[in-house]
Amino acid sequence: MEEKISIIVPVFNMENYLNRCVKSIMNQTYTNLEILLINDGSTDSSLELCQHLASLDDRIVVFDKENGGLSDARNYGVNKASGDYIGFVDSDDDIEPSMIEILYGMIKSYKADVAECNMNICYPSHKQLYTKEKYLEVLDTKGYLKEYLIMHKLFGSVCTKLIQKDIAKRIYFPKGKLYEDTYYSLELIKMAERYVICDEPLYNYYMRNGSITNSSFSPRMLDLAEIVDVFYDFVLVNYSELQQEVEYRQMYAYLSVLNAILQEKNFKDNFYYKKFKSYFSENFKTLLKNPHITLVRKLCVILICSNIRVYKFVLKKYINRLNRSKK
Repeated sequence: MEEKISIIVPVFNMENYLNRCVKSIMNQTYTNLEILLINDGSTDSSLELCQHLASLDDRIVVFDKENGGLSDARNYGVNKASGDYIGFVDSDDDIEPSMIEILYGMIKSYKADVAECNMNICYPSHKQLYTKEKYLEVLDTKGYLKEYLIMHKLFGSVCTKLIQKDIAKRIYFPKGKLYEDTYYSLELIKMAERYVICDEPLYNYYMRNGSITNSSFSPRMLDLAEIVDVFYDFVLVNYSELQQEVEYRQMYAYLSVLNAILQEKNFKDNFYYKKFKSYFSENFKTLLKNPHITLVRKLCVILICSNIRVYKFVLKKYINRLNRSKK
């Protein structure tokens, strides 16, 4: 008999997207599913829609709880899940019909703890898939960690994974943190020993206005630097041969936060500006020598250190062009 797979869907004010999301799970080719809809204190009609969907499919179980945020809703779902494997889908995204069957097949074929697929990045008018090469790889912890750090094949989202229950039940998302998937990934890397990843674009992630790329700075963005610094320390202690890889990931995180700060009119008055700009000055030579950092990123580092206002001007032009391309 097929093993049961639990899919956890946190729901908060998603009445416009929830039907599409849940229907994509209901229509999976792998049918022995438990679909947990965790209503996280929605103030729109999301709860009623969850209950309606449950009336259409007895595999759907609805839980209604006070608002606690995405991490809290996911943790709640994990505690309630009874499946042999656990996956996550965000309620404004959807998945391809064969996603669960393919991930489950990968786990069983390669005796893995975690299976992971690729992701479609979806804008309002089109889908865009970032795939550089075809691959299916079985990785140990070190190999997976390397891929996670350099981000050539992995997006790092928990939603593209299927995880063995004994591991998933031991990991919690940090409540109140932004970039909760990054915190989760570090704990997953500490526990899982065998991973299988493929390039199949099976998860559809929808970009919307207000994403981190387009958002002004918020102190919550500091969570990204915090967890990447924790990653840095973990790698140096346990996998020092991956120092350049973790330095690349750290640079990427610090650049993301600095870019958000620079979108403020009086960016130099931001309390955190000096810290994040100083990072590039202090690590200038190391970053320019890093083989994982692209020439474009290295030029960004040079410009940040030599003329921050010119860099801010170039950044603004880039963001405007990127936003026009998404329309």
